[in-house]
Amino acid sequence: MRRMTCTSSFSSSVSASASPFNQLDSALLALAGGPRPVCLPAVLLAPSAPSGAMPVDLVRARMAHPSTPEAARARVWDEVIRRRRLHGEPWGTVGVALTLPMLRRSLARLPRLAELESSELEQEVLAAVMDQFEAVSEDGAPQEVGLQLVRAGDRAAHRVLYAVQRDRRMRTTASLEDCANEMPVTRSSSSEVYDVLDRAVQAGVITALEAELIAVTRLDGESAKSCAQQVGTSVRSVFRNRSAAEQRLSAALLADEL
Repeated sequence: MRRMTCTSSFSSSVSASASPFNQLDSALLALAGGPRPVCLPAVLLAPSAPSGAMPVDLVRARMAHPSTPEAARARVWDEVIRRRRLHGEPWGTVGVALTLPMLRRSLARLPRLAELESSELEQEVLAAVMDQFEAVSEDGAPQEVGLQLVRAGDRAAHRVLYAVQRDRRMRTTASLEDCANEMPVTRSSSSEVYDVLDRAVQAGVITALEAELIAVTRLDGESAKSCAQQVGTSVRSVFRNRSAAEQRLSAALLADEL
């Protein structure tokens, strides 16, 4: 997975073990609470408000509130993008940080995977949001900027989760295949194998369905996927059931019970 790169003061303070979301949040609070707070005109959020400046952390809180009109959010985004074009940082950091409340809610709805650290997922999400913010900053008249940024982060999160889940499925299937490929019965002829399976069924070592599963997949060449579709189950379940039956069959053969 690619690592997040950015020239802002925020990116330089992110460590591998820290939460990138928390680091970005701290960066915004530092900008808003320093000796020269980074502010935006209060009139952007409320045209009737008296003239004055509002620190960017308070701007973010107001933007996240459901009572804030979309038109007010749009005015804030237009001004942040304008300043990003004219002055560069810290307005890139501010722009991405404004999305944090929405990004946190978006990630909270996603499943937690043991193979994936939350910091890694957050970093991938922020990298996508940064890229999208650069893209909208270059757009002549960007629309629904906040929504674009959150969607970019959400897509990145789903890509990461899908990749992890796909790797997990591939490892599980490979493991089951390796286990199932350890065929315990003699391979001298198909008729002998069928005889062993029949005796195993009669002795109660395996069921008739398990014997049929072993026969059609091992001897007749039918795929596990085809069997799974016929009985309405998963390929993984087919591998697991066949492996369990073959292990019992192997134990019975080794014990001279057949």
